[in-house]
Amino acid sequence: GRDGATAYVFGRDGALTKVNLLTRRVEGRVMQAGNSIGGAISQDGKLVAAQNYVPGGVKVFDAQTLALVADIPATFDAPGAGTGRSRVVGLAELPGKRFIFSLFDADQIWIADLSRPGPPRLTKFTQIGRRPYDALVSPDGRYYIAGLFGEDGLAMIDLWAAQPRVR
Repeated sequence: GRDGATAYVFGRDGALTKVNLLTRRVEGRVMQAGNSIGGAISQDGKLVAAQNYVPGGVKVFDAQTLALVADIPATFDAPGAGTGRSRVVGLAELPGKRFIFSLFDADQIWIADLSRPGPPRLTKFTQIGRRPYDALVSPDGRYYIAGLFGEDGLAMIDLWAAQPRVR
């Protein structure tokens, strides 16, 4: 956690575990997916988000109670196959209770804005390159850069641009 006293463990078994590092005790555990591969904590320390392979999507929890705040399924239109569900990778936090992440199977990058009550507002970037994978936000918070597993290159978004787009 942002306080340095709390750790969150995102298990490949799909569990999210909250650990108090000072007392060395588990303070909470929730089975939230079939396969989780990491997460992020909001800048204010109030939200923790888990990126999931199975069933595919992001779940956001209250950092104190582990109560579910938002369930964001990574659904997309799969050409010739109807609707699919993508594995999520490259999750990072952005200022203002926002999270950015890549949809590996959908060739998309999404931003989820949880700054206001109600369902998260999603901004979706499509046709960003093939199979975005590991990603990072630059130290100044300006750029989100995702490696592309399916081609030789990177996808980059200038998050400070008036109309952010993928290059």
